[in-house]
Amino acid sequence: MVLTKQSATPVIGVIDDDPSVLKSVSRLLRSAGFSVVPFASTEGFLETHQSWTLHCLVLDIHFEGMGGLDLEAYLADTGVHFPIVFITAHDDAALRERIEATGQAYLRKPFDETALLDAIHRVLLPTHPGARPDHN
Repeated sequence: MVLTKQSATPVIGVIDDDPSVLKSVSRLLRSAGFSVVPFASTEGFLETHQSWTLHCLVLDIHFEGMGGLDLEAYLADTGVHFPIVFITAHDDAALRERIEATGQAYLRKPFDETALLDAIHRVLLPTHPGARPDHN
């Protein structure tokens, strides 16, 4: 399923098992004008959220259990597709190239606030042209 309904405020899902990252990224995105739905695990996301209401995910790659790449594959297998900004503390050049080749974004923690907002804008632009927040 591809999102076709556009709302005035893009809804960004944030999935990270580090509570401080989850809280700070969620605050940043809210301050930039996005609606945010935070999750501490991929399983929590799958159990409690209707993913088709999201416009984008900010998704940590490494988790206990189902990791970020596993979640992306699961969603794709079920027909759910939306832009993803992958974040990780473990840089991997080959993985970064693979992710970026698909049009998704990849950021290594810690990342600059502007880098995250720019990455979200880049991945959202094709599906949600009005999504660029004013963060200059």
